[in-house]
Amino acid sequence: IFRHLEKNPDSKIFPIFNFFENWCQDENRHGDFFDALMKAQPKSVTGLRARLWCRFFLLAVFATMYVRDVARKEFYEALGLDAREYDKYVIAKTNETTARVFPVVLNVDHPKFYTRLERLVRNNDKLSAADSGSAPAPIKVLRKLPFWAANAAEMAKLFLMNPIRSEQFQPAVR
Repeated sequence: IFRHLEKNPDSKIFPIFNFFENWCQDENRHGDFFDALMKAQPKSVTGLRARLWCRFFLLAVFATMYVRDVARKEFYEALGLDAREYDKYVIAKTNETTARVFPVVLNVDHPKFYTRLERLVRNNDKLSAADSGSAPAPIKVLRKLPFWAANAAEMAKLFLMNPIRSEQFQPAVR
């Protein structure tokens, strides 16, 4: 977002974006610290257990970000960005960065990766609709159950997709 706003200063819709560079650098330092921590404890990124945790972590971050950002796409539109395209870029860059430390990364170029994330978005919309009705709470829960189950199935499918071993990872040209 910082680079976009730097090129498009008219998209700075709030004065707080004048201080955005420092916040971004702070986020980068958190990533650098996390990187150093993982490298200092190599056992934390070796073995089957580490590969499963890395997949889980990346999936949790990517799915949460994508569903949240698409649900709030108006914010990104106000900045002159498309939430979906922006998130695809961020996910690809994050995958590239984590491949330097994690033993595996997600195959975000798999044809079904974003199809499944889009299903999560649609289910999230249906969950919001079920929640906004005037039905009693127990009825709302019953209406939401199929969407929770569908989201759990989509997350399981995403998790079970073959990851890419970091030493074999080739960043996509974007």
